[in-house]
Order: sequence, then structure tokens, then C-alpha cells
Amino acid sequence: MNLPDRERWGRISPLLDELLDLDAAGQASRLAELAEHDAAVAAELEDLLAVAGRVEATNFLARGVQLEARSASTLAGRTIGPYVLESHLGDGGSGSVWRARRADGRFESRVAIKLLHLSLIGRGGALRFEREGAILARLVHPNIAHLMDAGVTADGQPYLVLELVEGERFDRYCALRRLGVEQRLKLFDDVLAAVAHAHSHLVIHRDIKPGNVIVTADGTVKLLDFGIAKLLQDEGSDATITAEGQLALTPHYAAPEQVRGGPVTTATDVYALGVLLYQLLAGHHPTALDTASSMEVLRATLDTEPLRLTGAFAAARPLGAASADEIAAERGSTPARLKRRLRGDLENIVGRALRKEPLERYQTVAALREDLRRHLAFEPVSARPDSLAYRLGKLVRRRRGPLAATALVVLALLAGLAGTLSESRRAEAQARRAEAQALRAAHERDRAQRQQVNAESAEEFLSFLLSSAANRPFTVSELLSRGETLARQQFADHPVLRARLLLSLSGLTSELDEQDRTLALLHEARAAASSTDDTRLQAAIDCAIASDLAGEPDAARAAATFDAALARLAAGPDVDRTEQAACLNQRAMRGLEAGDAPGATRDGQAALEALGPPHPGQRSLAVAIRMNLAGARARGGDLPGSIGDLRQVLDELRAMGRAQTVGAATLHNNLAVLLAQAGNPLAALAAAQQAVQLYGDPATDTSVPVPLLLNLSYQLLAVGRQAEAEPLFERALRLAAQRGDTRTPAYGAAGFNHCPSGQAARCERRIAEARRTLADFLPPQHKTFGVLETTAAELALAHGQAQDARSALLAALQIFDHAARPDPG
Repeated sequence: MNLPDRERWGRISPLLDELLDLDAAGQASRLAELAEHDAAVAAELEDLLAVAGRVEATNFLARGVQLEARSASTLAGRTIGPYVLESHLGDGGSGSVWRARRADGRFESRVAIKLLHLSLIGRGGALRFEREGAILARLVHPNIAHLMDAGVTADGQPYLVLELVEGERFDRYCALRRLGVEQRLKLFDDVLAAVAHAHSHLVIHRDIKPGNVIVTADGTVKLLDFGIAKLLQDEGSDATITAEGQLALTPHYAAPEQVRGGPVTTATDVYALGVLLYQLLAGHHPTALDTASSMEVLRATLDTEPLRLTGAFAAARPLGAASADEIAAERGSTPARLKRRLRGDLENIVGRALRKEPLERYQTVAALREDLRRHLAFEPVSARPDSLAYRLGKLVRRRRGPLAATALVVLALLAGLAGTLSESRRAEAQARRAEAQALRAAHERDRAQRQQVNAESAEEFLSFLLSSAANRPFTVSELLSRGETLARQQFADHPVLRARLLLSLSGLTSELDEQDRTLALLHEARAAASSTDDTRLQAAIDCAIASDLAGEPDAARAAATFDAALARLAAGPDVDRTEQAACLNQRAMRGLEAGDAPGATRDGQAALEALGPPHPGQRSLAVAIRMNLAGARARGGDLPGSIGDLRQVLDELRAMGRAQTVGAATLHNNLAVLLAQAGNPLAALAAAQQAVQLYGDPATDTSVPVPLLLNLSYQLLAVGRQAEAEPLFERALRLAAQRGDTRTPAYGAAGFNHCPSGQAARCERRIAEARRTLADFLPPQHKTFGVLETTAAELALAHGQAQDARSALLAALQIFDHAARPDPG
């Protein structure tokens, strides 16, 4: 049977967990009680219990032991879903991993399939396993090996379908290439980016270790097994299971709270990252010898304070362990130089990450990442107590050139007290410049302090949100609701922080297609920001609000809101060009929706100019801008050029290692639309399928965006596959309704020109409802109404209503004729 969609799971999942804890008699009694209040929910729960019962009836635990005992040669060739196992890649504490190929003919691909030990799945675990797999498959990041699917085979074997990653272990990759400290830190930053991405989606890894970090041949870092700990989590447990029959963790990388059985938070992953970083830099474990037994390592984790990085070189080594010379040589250095390089900031950063108490560590990976970035930029870090001497030392490292010049000027002044008036004037000018530099430095310091306060508050917020939810499963929507409440309560007296958190939460609810909720959060954030002098924050919120306003009848108000926001972003001495580019891109998107291709082109080009050469953190924004520019080019009539632009951007995403991202899915979807317009329906269908498959199965996965489902249904219609298109189209409409989205279904109905036999009246109602909805936010002569009338004509002809078809076609011609006239302005 199909699992319920995400929203319905949010309502029935706690009830299912409750029922799974009862015996048969207790289940029957509880179901009868539930049926009195909601018979449909009770019936659905009864079906789910029956599925769980059938799995247990197969004695899958015993069968699993037999499966796990099979040899590699026996399992090779076995079919799991649409995949065929080809060769054995390896074994771990949680199961065996296999190279597999897709064999259903839909497209060619190679994946890794992980067969999990059945002993790791508790009562009702198979059902929970499938549920959580669908959620974790939404983690899309260039440095995370994508979890594509999770399920249970017919004979009860749990499995994961993962992106196939081939390369070397992180530590081995660095050692073989003798990478220096800076190079290692830059690679480690990619690991931090991956973990921070998942934390922002409310998923904690719980088992970070060198074996789970792979570097590919082109130098791309991939973090493996992200979220699998959540899949393996049994009822009432927060432990990551990696060693069957032992304590559920990896001893060398477990945080003290994991060893004690305490709650797992973002700080737990920070500890494991601290161990990994310590070994990466110093070549030793921070609290135990590499040859220590598991129990000795666990005892040291609880009782032994980590050695400072520079102290690791003096530690006793067992026979055969690497010497200080060997460790330094692996890092392209000598023991003395390496010790000097590790002293100071790096010691303090690693030391803070390895604190025994979670609240004393970095509370989020973003904070650890920021300190490492500041260290590499010779800026003050939060892990070291602040002092004037410390900040002056950092200033000297950052500004050696300007400070050296200033020193020369001072010497010249001392030597030239008896000099001429012109020299005195030059000295005064230099003093004024120095004063201006000091003012800019003070401004930069104040801004950094504000950013630090914002970051620390966000860390505390996210840590509390995740740790308080550790004892039972929550849906993403539930956690966001808790986040909204917490933001209002915790930051009631801090409007800037409250507004920033609400703005961030609105972005997450927007990803869930919850439009009403998103707009409400934006207005609440704007109200909070209005009581402050943070004009940049106010402008960023206004841009997001204007993006929603642009579809309403008062388009002039949206335009005025965009103009005012962009004016504030451009004002002042410290212009944030990234915010400018993002706001211009939002206006370009809304211009495309309104049919204003020239305006969208102007905004897109201005956005690229404001952004300049994108930094690593800005590449996604650059891709979005160029995608909108390609859309504007297509609207201008240059379909071949626009298609070429999109394919070039896709090639760049692949080169960046981002071919499996949400942005790539959007690009494939847009490419499908343009290919269909260019008269290439088969290529359009392939592109639409690729877009949807980056999210999951279109028939069952509730994470697939509604616009992508609608487009796929159009492309299926275009090649004559009506039997597949119709249910997909209806599913898209249902999902949109569940998310409170009325606009997307209206656009969808405008282009779906198929109606099943005997359902003419229902299809007519759908067209009429779309016409009413579109009239609320589009001008009466918009091209979309022409498309809608054309669809109405086709449906009328299909049902023998020639007169109605004629009337609709005449209306469509009038609209298209009006749209083709030159703009008098």
C-alpha cells in the first residue's frame, strides 16, 4: 500500500506509534475508541497495522540473519526494486553495501545499495523506516551522498538506495597527497557545509568518522550515511547503531553524552567533527591511543581531557605508530613548523569543539565553520578570549601592507619635525586617512559583533529546538511550528533576532509550499523589524513580501515595494551586493510570471552585475539568476538560445558536483518546458522525468513540488500517454490543495487538455474555477487566459460540444491578438 502524504503522517504517526506499543487486544480496543471520533483515520491505522503484521508474520528477523549470512556471489544478480545488485563493495556494522544498476529501462544509472541488519529495526520499524526514508531523501547538497530511496523488500530486508560515491577516505586522501594545514582546512570546510545543511533541515548525523567522508578523484568531498542513524533509531532511543551487539555508537568518535545515553543535539555532531579535525591536523586521537580497546576509548571519552594540538607531538606512542617527523611530513612540514602553525587559534577552536559538556561546545556547525573561516582570514575567533593585544595582532596579520606604510609615515614625521610646511600638510592628510580607516575598522568591528550575536542566538535556538525534540519523532512541519513559537517567546525582547529567525522560517515553509503560512511569517517578521534601525533586514523582508504581492491585482504596490527595498539596500556606506542581487532576481522572477520579459532581462542582468564573480556561497544565487535570464530570452522568442543557456548552466552544476540538487531539478523542469515549445516532445518528457526523479517517485513521494508534477503530466500527454498523465495531474491538484495553494492548480488546469470519458462536467468545473482564480491576480488579457480558452476548446471538442469549442477558440484568438500588439508605451 502507499504511505500517506507528509501532512497526513503528521496527524496519524503518533497514533500509529501508540498502537504499535500495544498487544492485539489493546490495539483492537484503541481502534474502536478512535473509530467513534474518526472512522476514516481508524480504518487507515488498521490497514497500516495489517501491513506491519504481515511483515512480522514472515519472521523477517530470522530471514534477515540468513540473508546477511549469504555470500557475495549468492546476492550478486539479486533484484531489489528496479535495481540489480552487481558487486559487493564492503561491510560495516550496520550492513553490507553493493554496487547496483538500474534495470527497468527508464534510464541508465549506477547506485550503491545498502542492505541493513534486520536486528537494527525494532517493533514496527519497517514502517517507520520507509516513512523516515522519504523525509531524509530531501537532503540535497553537493557534499552529501544523496539518499535516493529507502524501503523493505518483500521478504523483510530493509535497504537504502544511495548515490554511488567512488574515491578515497578523507584522511587517506590528505595523507597520500601530503596536504598542508590550509588545504586540509579547506577540504574540511566542505564537510562542515554538508553537516550544516542537514542540521538546517533538522537532521543530525550522529556517526561522523573518516570512513563516512570520501573524497572523489576530482577533489569533491562526500559525506556518507547522513541521516541513516535516524532510520535506524528505535523507539525511545537516540543512539546511532554502528556496532551490532554493542553500545550503539562508534567509540572513537562518540560524544560524551552519547556514551552516557543522553540527548543527541547538533553539539553531538560538533564533537565528532572536533575529533575528525584533531586527527586531521595532529595525526592522533585527542583522548586515546589508536590501539586502545573500545571500552578504553569510551572511558577516555568520559574521563580524559583532550590533549592540546601541540601537546599531541609529545604524547607517548605505541610501537609502530607514526613519529612526529612522519606526521609533519604528511602535512608538508616539519615538527617545529607544524607545532607553531597549530598553536593559538586552531588549538582553541578544536578545544572548544571537544568540550565534555555539550553546552560548552559550539552549538551549531555553522559557528565552528565561521571560526575556522575567521582563522584563515586572520580575523579574531570566538573560541579565544578577546583582548586588545589579540585583536591588534590579528589586524597586523590582515593588513601588513597598510600598517607597514603607516609605520614608515610615522618614522618620517619623527625625522622631519624641522621640515617644511608641505611635509606637515602631508602628515595631516595621512592622519585624516588613518582616522577614516579607524572609523571603518570600528564599523567593521561593530558589524562583526552584531553578526556574532546573531549567530550565537541562532545556534542556541536551533540547538534547543532539536534537543527538545530528541525523545520522539516530529514531522518537519511540527518542528517548524515549534520553531515559530520558540522564536516569539525566546526573542520577545530582541526584535532583530526575532525578525531574522521568522524570515528564515518563512523560507522553510515556502519549501513546503505553505503559502499562507509563509506570508503570515513574513508580515510578522516585518512588524518586528520595523521597530529597529536595521534597514537592511527590513529591505530583505520587503523583497520577500513583494515577491508574493507581485501576483495580486495591485501589481503597482508590489513594484513600489521592490523599488523601496532596493533603494534601502543600495543606501549607506556598507552596501550588501548579495542582498541586492537576490532582490533583483526575485523581481525578475515575478516579471517573468507577469509576462514582462524585457523587465525580467533588465533585472537579471543587473543582478549579475551586482553579484560580480560569485563566491562559493553565492554560486546557487548566480545559477538562479542565469536560469531566469534564460527564461526571459525564451519569452523574447529565442528558444534555441535559451535552451543552450539552460544546458550550459546544467553542465556547470555537474562540474560543481551539484547535479543532484533542487536547483538542478528546477533547471531540468524549465528545460522540459522550452523543449516542448521547440517541438521536441520526447526530449521534453525525458527532462521532466529527470527533474521529478531528483525528488523521488512521482506517484508516491510527497516531497515532489506540484509544478514539477504538473509539467510531467503535460509532457506525458504530449506523447500520448494519457493513462499515466491523468492520475499524476489529479495527484498534483490534491497535493496543492493540502498545502493551501490555489494559484498553481489554476495555472495547471490552463494547460491540461485531457478529460477522461464521462467526466466532462467535472472538467468544465475545473476550467471555470481556474478562470475565476486566475482573474484574482492576472490582467484579463494575459496570455495564460488564452491558453486556458484553448484548453477549454479542446475539451469541448473531445466531448462533441462544437459551439462551445468555437466560442472558446474565438476568445483565445482575441487574447493572443491583444498580447501580440506592440506596447504603446
